[in-house]
Amino acid sequence: MSLNIRPAKPGDALIAAALLAETTGEFGVHVLGLGSPELQFKALQLWFEDKANRFSYEVASIAEMYGMAAGVLLAFEGRILERLTLGCGKRMFKIYSPAGTLKMLWRNLSLANNREAENDEYLIAHLAVSEDFRRQGVGQALLEKAAQDARTAHIKKLVLEVEIENQKAIALYRKAGFETVKTFLFKSPAASFISPGFHKMLKVL
Repeated sequence: MSLNIRPAKPGDALIAAALLAETTGEFGVHVLGLGSPELQFKALQLWFEDKANRFSYEVASIAEMYGMAAGVLLAFEGRILERLTLGCGKRMFKIYSPAGTLKMLWRNLSLANNREAENDEYLIAHLAVSEDFRRQGVGQALLEKAAQDARTAHIKKLVLEVEIENQKAIALYRKAGFETVKTFLFKSPAASFISPGFHKMLKVL
């Protein structure tokens, strides 16, 4: 298998946005795109090519097979999670209309009490594999890349969130050694995300 994982660069924004949009499903369209797949793609592309936010190329790695982009990983230390999340606000008004910005913020209020990662955890924020390269070890290789980066940062807990109904992803993560440690259910009217909620999964390194 000719697999190479390299640091991402701003020029990867188009392919990275496509990969991420492919895996976020209706949840991503509803939250990031306010119901529009095109707007979600625009948001992901602009954030990826920008700096200091949770979708930035700065925290991303690209997996390549035979010279083609096969997957993308966005992962970082939990201690910078809040700063990177707030960093998305820099381009908010370039992506959304004023009304759209308010709507997105309102929808995300229901997520405010759900902290994805603690300061002593390393967060796999997003992991996406192209449909053409699935079941070829790309996902496992990206998981190991995240684990290696966590060890380099002297962090022993690797965490991620996965939709409750995404059984294929849950099976992949369990096979890789992750266990469910918390379940977050959407209850607020603002959280009609076409998803019942998320599992937080953890692997001790």
